Amino acid sequence: MATTIDAGFSQFLSTLRATPVETAQAKSHRSSIEAAMIAKFGMTTMFRTGSFGNGTNISGFSDVDYFCVIPRDKLSNDSSSTLASVASAMRARFSTTSGIRVNGPAVRLPFGLDGAEATELVPVDYTGQTLLDFRKFDMPDGNGSWMFSAPESHNAYVTNRDKKMVGELKPLIRFVKAWKYFRSVPVSSFYLEMFVAKYAHSEETIVNHIDLARIFRALADSSLGAIIDPRFPSDGRYLYAANTNAQLSSAIDAVRLAATRAEQASAYQLKDQTRNAFERYGVLYNGAFPIYSGF
Repeated sequence: MATTIDAGFSQFLSTLRATPVETAQAKSHRSSIEAAMIAKFGMTTMFRTGSFGNGTNISGFSDVDYFCVIPRDKLSNDSSSTLASVASAMRARFSTTSGIRVNGPAVRLPFGLDGAEATELVPVDYTGQTLLDFRKFDMPDGNGSWMFSAPESHNAYVTNRDKKMVGELKPLIRFVKAWKYFRSVPVSSFYLEMFVAKYAHSEETIVNHIDLARIFRALADSSLGAIIDPRFPSDGRYLYAANTNAQLSSAIDAVRLAATRAEQASAYQLKDQTRNAFERYGVLYNGAFPIYSGF
């Protein structure tokens, strides 16, 4: 329990970070996966990407993502065929793990009951270096083709901005992602991360209750529209909030409601009505936000 909004967000953040158990679980299957991918596909490199590798993951929900760099002659022109082959190889290696399947641009290995115990493998082709000298790849696009990706460049974009903001950006990203998970909103975690990072690019400091309200309102007012990739603004690359129209429609409804709730919470806080602010955050995060303990 907490008595101030700042203390509430600090306590909330501590529950969102990965636990030592989750960190250990993230490493436990790596060597077996590597051995199987090398034997079957001649994989040259495997490295962790996504929120777990960038410090913006949500405990209990965020899975572990790996890019598996495979020689081009071992990849199919049809990325769906490559994903099917990787899924088959993983089923053979982890025969007692049920539910291994293709999941969008990756193969999902559900090693445990929650997201933090799951691993997703993305087979990729190394295609060179970006202008800022980060590795770039072709990865499955979920529709049988291949698409550009430079995850290390995106991670650096967030990390560099977070350092300039004295560590205030990554917690803010976590607070927005937490809403997605605690409210089961079908919106892309990567989209939210880039949206928040882009928003914060012009900010000098973060006040959580004010900036959360502004971010949710901006997301709602944009109807979760595609955004230009902030890391490659001149390349015409766009990031999308959802994979299907049905998911997008559901997410838009959810974010509009979130914007109202976040604005209500911020308004209460500005009036020093802390108990009411806590109540609104409790609703926003479906009961996961700390409880107010003041009088």
